[in-house]
Amino acid sequence: MTTLLSSHPLKTLIKSTALLCGLSLFLPSGAQAEGKLNIYCSVQNTTCEKVAQAFSKKYNVKTQFVRNSTGTVLGKIKTEKDNPQGDVWYGGTLEPHLQAADLGLLEKYRSPNQKDILPIFKDLTEKRGEYTSVIYLMELSMGINSKKLASLNIEPPKCFADLLDPRFKNQIQYADPRVSGTGYSFLIALVSLWGEEKAFDFLAKLNKNIAQYTKSGLATSNLASGEVAVDISFFHTYVREKEKGAPVEGVYPCEGTAYTLGATSIIKGARNLDNAKLFTDWALTPEAQEVHWREADSYQLPANIHAQYYPGMHVPANPKIIDIDFIRFGSNEQSKRLIERWVNGILSNQPQ
Repeated sequence: MTTLLSSHPLKTLIKSTALLCGLSLFLPSGAQAEGKLNIYCSVQNTTCEKVAQAFSKKYNVKTQFVRNSTGTVLGKIKTEKDNPQGDVWYGGTLEPHLQAADLGLLEKYRSPNQKDILPIFKDLTEKRGEYTSVIYLMELSMGINSKKLASLNIEPPKCFADLLDPRFKNQIQYADPRVSGTGYSFLIALVSLWGEEKAFDFLAKLNKNIAQYTKSGLATSNLASGEVAVDISFFHTYVREKEKGAPVEGVYPCEGTAYTLGATSIIKGARNLDNAKLFTDWALTPEAQEVHWREADSYQLPANIHAQYYPGMHVPANPKIIDIDFIRFGSNEQSKRLIERWVNGILSNQPQ
């Protein structure tokens, strides 16, 4: 775990957008294409819709999307390997995209617009950018329903360790790492923080307090309604719930803040390959990345160094950052092993 440095993506992002906030850095208008594009989308449904509409309008491409969590999309692409139905996989956490690349499920394409990805990700882009591109980043945090906690007379948790308190029994949810990139991000954050043995010991103890393992890291409605008191997901999802009026707050855990990256990739055998490449180039621009917060109330931090981020996002001044080895944890072998250990050692012992 390291202390935040000036080169950390959150600070780099703030510095860059402050300098460039007045610039208009969109693609040239008038660029036209034709035909179709089918997107497998792993961000919020409204964001999928707005992104698809913006691309379709700009390039005169008939664009359709199907929304699923990252793990579900990965499974879908595997199943359709010999007869792909999608052209592009947009959004969702980076690691499943890297797994898809390892399995030969992605088309090789390095967009020229990768040059504008935040410099902190230069090494990652050079090593793995042939098959996938980073488009946004998200900080892992705890979400709390302050009204629900007050009714239970429980102090808001400040650390992951606080969640082991027996008073949180049936009050915590996080996403199933088999089908959700968010759930896998939490798993590898703990392994990166403590090492594998201590991380799985923590997860076994936490399991006693879990109300449910959701199918998506975007399932924050249960937190907003007070069905659960604590959710583990990404900070921007709690900003969205709070702005909708829910008594929800995001909490950066005292042990350190992990972050993950969102990606876009072209599916191997894409039927509309030229439009898939065009979409990838566009997805890496400030215009595309700002669609998330300008039109869809979705507040991921854009990865383009020129893009503005949502003004309401609170980025802590000096958080402790948990270093994540995305290439290591993005390997298909490593992912399969860790998820199998979670299923056999944690999920199989879920209280009934």
